Amino acid sequence: MRAYFNLDAQEFPVTVEHIGAEWQQDQIIRYQGFPHFHWLQTQHGSGNFWIGNKHLVLPPNAGVLVSPGIPHRYEPVNQNEGWEVIFVTFQGKFAEDFNQQIMNREYVYIAPERGAKFTQQVEKIIENLDQQPVDNEWVSALSYYLLLSLGHEEMYHVDVNHPDFKRYVKPAMNYISENFTDHLTITAVAKHVNVTPQYLDRLFQKIINLSPKEYLLQIRINHAKKLLVSQKHLRVVAVANESGFRDAAYFSRVFKRKTGVTPLNFRKWQT
Repeated sequence: MRAYFNLDAQEFPVTVEHIGAEWQQDQIIRYQGFPHFHWLQTQHGSGNFWIGNKHLVLPPNAGVLVSPGIPHRYEPVNQNEGWEVIFVTFQGKFAEDFNQQIMNREYVYIAPERGAKFTQQVEKIIENLDQQPVDNEWVSALSYYLLLSLGHEEMYHVDVNHPDFKRYVKPAMNYISENFTDHLTITAVAKHVNVTPQYLDRLFQKIINLSPKEYLLQIRINHAKKLLVSQKHLRVVAVANESGFRDAAYFSRVFKRKTGVTPLNFRKWQT
């Protein structure tokens, strides 16, 4: 069992906060999620992982990258057999802004047949942390590469070379990202890329398995999470407004539905 906790290297754009391997994993329940991106991968045994109503089984080499503030829980499939895992949590400015890289999804699942390379990348980070003195710049570079590689796995499931992705979906995603704080409608997004809202919805569903409305909502909720933690002086009504919600009560209802907690409790539990 090898593990490092509470690593302090905040001056880097991305690095690890917690990291470990051969960790005997027990049951974990996080009703309010975890404050940073969290990578969990099976080495031996198997684990059950729940995100909302979604249930994943993690056999050896399979793993899941969970976005900040997403309620989840996990436990060994067989308590007698045990469950040995790799875990990494990321910190830094790049990690905070990483949602765009994974299309604002709540998690990225890595299948067993694609997981071996991530085990190797984690091992390289731990090997460098074992050295004295630690080369924090190199650890940051390796952490950046690991997080970026995990993000690219999401793109592996999306045909980014599809003509409709290049012509309609990607420009629409960029337009949403640039204007989500305004009173943005899907009709306006569709008009921007010269298609009907119905056609844009079909393209999003077909190519990224999300509707434009869901994509917009995820961006707004992710932005609200950042404001709640980084701008502690902001009242909930101001967080709602700066995240593109014109009704604070509606924002609070949607936020709780998406995260499992109220905005105020999210702020309290994440700081």
